[in-house]
Amino acid sequence: MSNIVSITQDSDSLVLSALSARDQRALLVKGHPRSYQKGEVIFSRGDRGDWILLIEEGLVEISVVSLNGRKSVLNHMETGEILGEIALFDQEGRSADAIALSAIKGTVINRHSVFEILKGNDDAYFSIIETLCGRVRNASEMFETQSLTSANARLARCLMRVAKKWGNTKPDGSIHIKQHFSQADLGELAGIARENVNRHLQAWNQERLISFDKGDITLLDPDKLSEIAELF
Repeated sequence: MSNIVSITQDSDSLVLSALSARDQRALLVKGHPRSYQKGEVIFSRGDRGDWILLIEEGLVEISVVSLNGRKSVLNHMETGEILGEIALFDQEGRSADAIALSAIKGTVINRHSVFEILKGNDDAYFSIIETLCGRVRNASEMFETQSLTSANARLARCLMRVAKKWGNTKPDGSIHIKQHFSQADLGELAGIARENVNRHLQAWNQERLISFDKGDITLLDPDKLSEIAELF
């Protein structure tokens, strides 16, 4: 349990970020272990959402499929993050699909246990509201990106977004993204065709804005990419 607690101290989880270390420990001991194989569906959109999963090991893809069958990847989640919090709080069905991109080990915690810890903790509830508001803003920005921006701006914004989450800044100012992303992954995250991804990545490689090699990405000129990301 000490290892689980150590990876959640800086979590951006609605629940864990709102709780003290003591309350985190009290909550986590109420959970039970769960594992999934690579490719296994953790939950599907519309499923009952009365539990959350703390990822202890592995990578999960969050996506939705439109009525015409097009899949849009919303996020990739990794060790220390929690799946399923929105449905836990609004008691509606899952808002997206969650699929294991690798073998997953985690801890499942049910709704009753979460609300038992939160009961009477006003500071925690205000923290959760603040975090939810931030996510609404992020969702608005993603909608703006999908509906208003050109393909190169979408891809630049996608790269800046994954760099913010998985990037390590080097002394020369470049940012290496520790998580590998294929061109197909980037296309799904940016909402553009893989062919467009390939074309822009090749151009940016030649311009020395990025380095892309078999999914390993380094942003060589983050400032220039930020400028591209702002173009409509």
